[in-house]
Amino acid sequence: MKAPLLKLLILSSLCFSLLACEPWERVPDFDVEQVEGYRPIYATESEKQIKTLPAQEIDDPGKIYVINDYLLLVDRLKGIHVFDNKNPENPQNIGFIQITGSNDVAVRDNILYADQATDLLAIDISNPENVKIASRVKGVFPFGIQYPQQQGVYFECPDPEKGLVIAWELTTLQSPKCYR
Repeated sequence: MKAPLLKLLILSSLCFSLLACEPWERVPDFDVEQVEGYRPIYATESEKQIKTLPAQEIDDPGKIYVINDYLLLVDRLKGIHVFDNKNPENPQNIGFIQITGSNDVAVRDNILYADQATDLLAIDISNPENVKIASRVKGVFPFGIQYPQQQGVYFECPDPEKGLVIAWELTTLQSPKCYR
């Protein structure tokens, strides 16, 4: 009973995504010269790499995981802060795993699963101070963050040639071609 329900849920999500994620086809039928909208922020080549960095400030906290003597704190679209949690009353920020463009993660058996835009990553975190990519499956998530989450807004159409879209900034746009 669980398997058919799971398949139905996945199929429904995919159908909804396919119907809702072609925003640039529904641009209003009037000319807009200058309007407030969203511009994509692209990751640099260095930011796209998965790597362990020194401890950093927390910007946009998300999920928390405790695994062995470590506490992992997701920083949305940036990566994961690693804390030494041997003394849970006083965890020490000891490092940062850069996963630019990641919105969500899950952990199982010392493997951290994370999205990076359209890709699914499996990262060996048996030693969170020195992580290694176990695998990368490209194109699992059909749209990543290739458009803003807001509805009823203009935005600059993403250019795949410029790289991975990691965020959106609200700004004044000149003659935008995309609308969602």
